[in-house]
Order: sequence, then structure tokens, then C-alpha cells
Amino acid sequence: MSIKSILTPTASVGTSIAVAALVYTIHQKMVPDNATVLATDAYDSNLESARKQAAYTSVGVIAAITLLTKDVNVLVLGGFTEVALDLWTRYCIARHPATGQIVTQTPQAPTLQAVI
Repeated sequence: MSIKSILTPTASVGTSIAVAALVYTIHQKMVPDNATVLATDAYDSNLESARKQAAYTSVGVIAAITLLTKDVNVLVLGGFTEVALDLWTRYCIARHPATGQIVTQTPQAPTLQAVI
């Protein structure tokens, strides 16, 4: 069974670029900017949660639009954009704010403290 795209080649390119822009916008709205991420401690649980939420949302949007248009180009360009943004965010999260070097091991989970 072959999947036939409902888009013309010109519309396929435009839709693919629009999906890539949508994925970029999702990451911009859900994940803090790079300056904030780089100034935060490595492997901060809030940043990891925001990164995962942006990734899952982007994958869902890419899958939905790919299934609606039946176009592989949407999947390829949207998926490439998602992977690139996710890897860049992971890199920024893994950097130590004082030294700028990558932290290789995940630090211990923060403990709960009572506020007096």
C-alpha cells in the first residue's frame, strides 16, 4: 500500500516549512530562552520537564499534520527540526553554569526542605 500525498509539490514545500516554523514556535513558547537555560544548574528538573513537554507536543503536531496531508516531506522536515531543537536544548541543559563545561553524570535529585 502506497501513501499518496494530497499536496502538490509546491504546497508540500510550503506546508513543510510551515510545520518547521510551528515546531520552532512550540519550543520558543514552552522552553525558556538559552540565556536562562545556560544560567540554571545542570539537569534542572523544571527545564527537563519543559523540554519533554515541548518535544511531545511537537511530535504530536508533526504526526497530526503528516497524517492529514499524507505527505512524507512534512514528516522529514518537521522531524529534523524537532530533533535539532531537542538536541540543542539538551546540550544547554547539560552545561554547568559556572564552568561552561558539560556535566557527564546526572546530579542527585533535589531533596525537599522545610521552610521555617
